[in-house]
Amino acid sequence: MNYQVNVDLVIEKLLQLKQNTSLNEQSIKEKEILGIIEFSRHIFLEQEVFLELKSPIKICGDIHGQFFDLLQLFEIGGFPPTSNYLFLGDYVGLYKYNIHVWKAFSDCFNVLPFAAIIENKIFCVHGGLSRSLISLNQIRSIIRPTEVKDNGLLCDLLWSDPNAENDEYGFNQRGISCTFGKKIVLEFCKKNDIDLICRAHQVVENGFEFFADNKLITIFSAPQYCQNFDNYGAIMTIDKQLSCQFNVLMNSNQKSTVK
Repeated sequence: MNYQVNVDLVIEKLLQLKQNTSLNEQSIKEKEILGIIEFSRHIFLEQEVFLELKSPIKICGDIHGQFFDLLQLFEIGGFPPTSNYLFLGDYVGLYKYNIHVWKAFSDCFNVLPFAAIIENKIFCVHGGLSRSLISLNQIRSIIRPTEVKDNGLLCDLLWSDPNAENDEYGFNQRGISCTFGKKIVLEFCKKNDIDLICRAHQVVENGFEFFADNKLITIFSAPQYCQNFDNYGAIMTIDKQLSCQFNVLMNSNQKSTVK
């Protein structure tokens, strides 16, 4: 179904929530949500499944629907299109939608790109590495739309985690996918001439955390995640020389810093 929507007007409404948090007064209509989903889906399908990106760029990890922290992130890093961003997934939290809206979101998520590479040197993915990943061209060959199965390459790209206690691949306590160790990271980077693997998917205390001799970094951008953790969030800025700088985000009611 074709929904007509004024995207700029919806963005304006959302930005006004910073000054007026009354959702009843500033609510977005269902047809506007569906229109933006439909519009976004077409844009994603025009992009490659494995994005090839240029620097400078800002990389963000999990947001989990923390909308006011997202606004803080843009206030610090610059609003698009002035600043270019790559978000690594886990965009939404656990909220109630009607079935029609939920299905529309699911259909949109099923066509999102699954990984990215920046200047052929920084490999970006939500989860991590996979036993099944022999060549980066395997990612380029994924056909969309697709649903994520309980195992295999796509599952691992979205669900695997680094593990400092095991150099190889191992069991993942999430009950899905696998873990991978330092040896796996170093071998992958050497084979593919990669300087850094950038991923999200896990809460880390300072908003970012290095692993495997600084060959892998976890970025998490939702401070005080779900109000259950005392963590910071972070944005990683990559400049044209591929150097990295971090903005550390506190809760949107607190002051953030640069590292």
